Amino acid sequence: MWIHHTLDSSLWPSQGLVYADAVVAEQGEAGAAERFRLQWTENAEHIPPVYLPDSPSRASSTWLVDYFPVIEQGLADLIRWVEQGEAPPATSYSYVDGQIRLPASAAERGGVQPVVTVVANGAARTEVKAGDPVELEVHAEAPPGGGTIVSVEWDFDGRGAFPFRHEVSGADKSVRLSHTHTYEAPGTYYVTARVHGHRDGAVDAQFRRLPNVASARVVVR
Repeated sequence: MWIHHTLDSSLWPSQGLVYADAVVAEQGEAGAAERFRLQWTENAEHIPPVYLPDSPSRASSTWLVDYFPVIEQGLADLIRWVEQGEAPPATSYSYVDGQIRLPASAAERGGVQPVVTVVANGAARTEVKAGDPVELEVHAEAPPGGGTIVSVEWDFDGRGAFPFRHEVSGADKSVRLSHTHTYEAPGTYYVTARVHGHRDGAVDAQFRRLPNVASARVVVR
């Protein structure tokens, strides 16, 4: 099993494709399908965001995820594959202009990581006056191999604090949630939803909490 990160600047994503091609060349299409899986982790770098410096405009944790839980799930899936013959899910992708592109829907994408989208006033970018309410919406869905959604939390200003958390039951594979926030000071804000899935739907689980993030830009005049 090869788990690679779409934003890895130290081990470029193309190197994962080189290895996948080598497996096919050595074992053939049928052998590779039986013995090899390539999974992509969206919004992950070579190291977790806690070890990376923040930019002047936003914290690293508002656009990158800690991929360790994905690795934990991968090890559990690898054990199940070897001992019980239950093959883990692969991730569907395309490689265009030197970039990995993942399908927009969780069902088509596969893998284990939830797929997340965020809009502010219905768009990826919105402009408002200071004091005007901004309607935020997050849509998160877990792939067939990713269990259910177990947490959804918001960071409103790019600081990475994530002070607001929705109550979720852990029973749903897909959620669409909204929250209204008001900005009093002019500026450009990256509002971010961080979502976790879990294979067993365990809301209070400490391990294998599968993360992803998505953001929208709010310009306050």
